[in-house]
Amino acid sequence: MKDFWGISSATERRLNRLGIHTIKELALSSKEMLQKEFGIIGEELHQHANGIDFSRISDVYIPSSRSFGKSQILFRDYTSRKEVELILLELLDDVCFRLRMHQVVAQTIHLSIGYSKQTGGGFSRQKKMGRASNLSQDIFPYCLTILHTYDNGMPIRSIGISLSNTSIEEEEQMSLFEDIDQRERAYALAKTIDEIRLRYGKNSVLRASSYLDHSTARYRNGLIGGHKA
Repeated sequence: MKDFWGISSATERRLNRLGIHTIKELALSSKEMLQKEFGIIGEELHQHANGIDFSRISDVYIPSSRSFGKSQILFRDYTSRKEVELILLELLDDVCFRLRMHQVVAQTIHLSIGYSKQTGGGFSRQKKMGRASNLSQDIFPYCLTILHTYDNGMPIRSIGISLSNTSIEEEEQMSLFEDIDQRERAYALAKTIDEIRLRYGKNSVLRASSYLDHSTARYRNGLIGGHKA
């Protein structure tokens, strides 16, 4: 089912728990049940399964929630912060992919961390970036800032990230001190990777560990979005 637009692996598992295993079953299912389980996305899934799409190709769709997010309950407690950073980056990549699919950028990051059941607790904090973006390379250093500022070092069992305060992608303002060509290349690369993932699946392109090392080094050197914090 995850080959269908808007259905990720996690969404497929939730649909399976509802007894829905095919697009036909999704189309014939109760719209009210889907709305109760998924909110407004449930109604969209039901409409698309029935071949209904009220948007026009020329329109840029901006969801009323103005927020895109993803969370994950981990299979075990994680004590290595490098492993946690990698999981966080993977979640962020998925959220940024959705932002680009909707042609919007976000400026506010909300990060939630839940600690082990044995210790309990966690934190939930947000941070506004200097400018809106839908590129992981821009947003990830801010995520690291939140994580390392509020983390108390306890074993981590759940991670959630959401991006809000969205605007249309074309309205992004460029910095006077920024290399415009480099910025355009970064967007072109992101869009190329998006096309590959759409065609061959989201796991068809994976980040090398060197990217995480580079991003972490930028954070530790006080670099946020290419400039000193």
